[in-house]
Amino acid sequence: MKFKIAVAVVLVFTQTACRRQVVETSAPEISKVRVAEIGMEEISFPVTASGIVVPAREIRLSFKTGGIIEALHAEEGNRVKQGTLLASLNLSEINAQVEQASNGYEKAVRDYNRAKNLYADSVATLEQLQNATTAMNLAKAAFDIAVFNQRHSKIFAPEEGVILKKLVETNEVVAAGYPVFVFGTTGNQWKIKAGVADRNYIRITEGDSARVTVDAYPGEEFTAVVSRLGEAANPQTGTYEVEFDLIRVKRRLAAGFVANLEILPSRADRFYRVPVESLVEAQGEEGYVYAITDSLIARKVKVSIAGIYGTRVAVSDGLKGVKRVATDGAAYLSDGEKVEIAQ
Repeated sequence: MKFKIAVAVVLVFTQTACRRQVVETSAPEISKVRVAEIGMEEISFPVTASGIVVPAREIRLSFKTGGIIEALHAEEGNRVKQGTLLASLNLSEINAQVEQASNGYEKAVRDYNRAKNLYADSVATLEQLQNATTAMNLAKAAFDIAVFNQRHSKIFAPEEGVILKKLVETNEVVAAGYPVFVFGTTGNQWKIKAGVADRNYIRITEGDSARVTVDAYPGEEFTAVVSRLGEAANPQTGTYEVEFDLIRVKRRLAAGFVANLEILPSRADRFYRVPVESLVEAQGEEGYVYAITDSLIARKVKVSIAGIYGTRVAVSDGLKGVKRVATDGAAYLSDGEKVEIAQ
C-alpha cells in the first residue's frame, strides 16, 4: 500500500514538472535590436543620362527662292570646307527672270537717256524726265533682285563644318526658305544633347555642371554646363531635351559621339535619412523598414527610396510620424513583434 502511494506521489511531481517545462519553453523570446533615430537632410542626388555630341552651332541651309533641286553635292556626315558647293536649283526659270530684268533695265536706261536729251533741247518736260528716271531706277532694282536670287539659288558651306542632316532629294520641288541641310560648324566648341525623364527634368536648372565621359576616350572625364532646357517633351520618347556646353575640350571630337553624363543639380531636396542596414526587402525604388514604437513593437513600414549615399538611405515617403527604426537585427523581425533595444 505504501509503495502505491509513493508511486502516485512521484507521478504527480513528474507531471507537474513536465507542465512547468512546457510552459517555460513555449514563452516567446523577445528579439534584441539596435535602433536609429529618424533625421531629415537636404541632399542633391546626381542625375544620370546619355546624350549625343553635336557641334556648338547648327545652321539650317536653304535656297532664297523656290524651285526644282538639280543637284545635291553632299551627304549626311560629310565634312566640308568653307565655300564648298552643297546644292543647286534648276536655273532655267531663274536665268529667264534675270534675262527679263536685264532687258527691262536696258530699255529703261535708253528711255532715260532719250528723255534727258529731249529735256536738254526743251522738247520734253521736266515731268517726263522725272518719270523716265523713276522707271530706270525701278528697272535697276528689279534686275538687282533677279541677280541676287540667281546667286542664292546655290548653297555653299558658310564655314568649315559637317553635314548633320539632309532633308531633301534631287528633283524635289522646294519652297523658298525650306531647309535643305542641317549644317554644324566644327572646331573646339561642342554641345551635348540629352533626354531626361520629367522627374529629373524638374531638378535641373541652367548653369548646373555635369561630369562627362565618352567611349572614344575611356578613363577621361570632361566638364559640361547646362545651357538650355527644352520646354516640351519629345513626342517620340516622352523625354525632355537638355543641352550642355562642353568646357575646354582639347580632344578631337566628332558629331554623333555617345556621351554619358552625371548631372549635379544645384538644388537640394529634403529627405528622411536612415541607415542602410535598416532597409529590408528593397527592390528598385521601394523597400521596407521596421519602425519601433514607444511600446517597443516592430511595425513593418513601406518606404520610397530616393537614393543611397555612403551608409545612408534617403527616403522620400513612408516615414511620416516615425521616430526610430530598427538597424542591427531588422532582417530577423516580423510585423507586430515585441522587441528589446540592445545597448
